[in-house]
Amino acid sequence: MESLKDDAQLILQGLFQHEINVRLKIDEIKNGAETFPFPLIQKIRSNLNVLKIKIKEQPSVEAQDFLQQQHKLHLEELEVLQQQLRNALNVQNEIRDKEEREALLSGGTVRKRASKDVTKVAEDITNRMQRNTEMLASMVRQQEDTVKTLATSSSEIKEVDAEYQTLSSVLISSHRLVTKFGRRAMTDTILTYLGFFLFLCTVLYVIQKRIFS
Repeated sequence: MESLKDDAQLILQGLFQHEINVRLKIDEIKNGAETFPFPLIQKIRSNLNVLKIKIKEQPSVEAQDFLQQQHKLHLEELEVLQQQLRNALNVQNEIRDKEEREALLSGGTVRKRASKDVTKVAEDITNRMQRNTEMLASMVRQQEDTVKTLATSSSEIKEVDAEYQTLSSVLISSHRLVTKFGRRAMTDTILTYLGFFLFLCTVLYVIQKRIFS
């Protein structure tokens, strides 16, 4: 959209690119890769926070409405991506846990393993569960931070709007005072000319009386 400022257009482009990268990471997780796109999700949240602030800075109402709509769409897309990421992680965890349980419970294979190998497998399962738990907890913390940031941004926008309203009231009052003073100055000028005219008339009257008397 041509009426958008350049920085807002760059933010939108960054959001599209980050969303594509997150989808690629989710596909990799579905294929069994241990990759986690949490930094990309955090970048999307940060860009959305900045984009919300940029809405008020747009030069036209049309641009503000368009950017507001884009912010809503990308926010909804972020929720979808997070849900897909959680689903993919849960599915892969279930697959790995099932494979490892089957390996531990399979009669001939387990009996041939040394006790240290069994312990290592159990530790791997525990470590993976702890890592996934920490990642999910990190997602929750990031969501809480995002909510706090949005609340702070909303408060700042309200303060700026209040300041603008106050400034607008001051400008209106100043305009009224200037107009009032302008009218008084015009009235004073008219009265001055009128007084001078009356003075001339009086002088001419006195001179006329002395000449013709």
